Amino acid sequence: MTNDLLDRKLERAFAHLDADRSGVIDADDIIALGSRLLSALAEPATSPKATLVMGGLADFWQDLFTELDMDRDGKVTPEEYKEGMTRLYAQGGPAYDRSFRPMVQAILTIVDTDGDGRISPQEFHKAQEAFDTQLNPADAEALFRRIDADGDGTLTVDELLVAVREYYTGTDEDAPGNLLFGEL
Repeated sequence: MTNDLLDRKLERAFAHLDADRSGVIDADDIIALGSRLLSALAEPATSPKATLVMGGLADFWQDLFTELDMDRDGKVTPEEYKEGMTRLYAQGGPAYDRSFRPMVQAILTIVDTDGDGRISPQEFHKAQEAFDTQLNPADAEALFRRIDADGDGTLTVDELLVAVREYYTGTDEDAPGNLLFGEL
């Protein structure tokens, strides 16, 4: 069972994944998301990082499709998405670690443009733009500081993974991860 906050976050995530705004998510939407991220973050489509991202997204889609597409029509509706994401990921169990976490980690490899293993405020801001969160720079900076658990001025992949998990699984109104994809 979800609460209102989690419902709003899942609706926002669905809209984010529905790249062509058709009202359903299909494989083309996932490919479009990957292409948009690669382009926005200036990652060559033939690079090893791009291959990792597109592979992570493909694996994620296959898991989503297998688990969420209840009527087997090759598309995930908003209802299928909400029910399935709640069932599979809201508890953060094995399905999260099997498909969701590796996909997020792959995306974060292209966000970390200088390859130092940490996300700078500038890299975070570029990622926010790539995901079209529409957070203004001041709000993005405030979000960065809230996610930066150790206060060192950079984000580790683990700090970001905590925020992503908060977004997809949390019901705490004050969790920093709630704003990862913009205002709800």
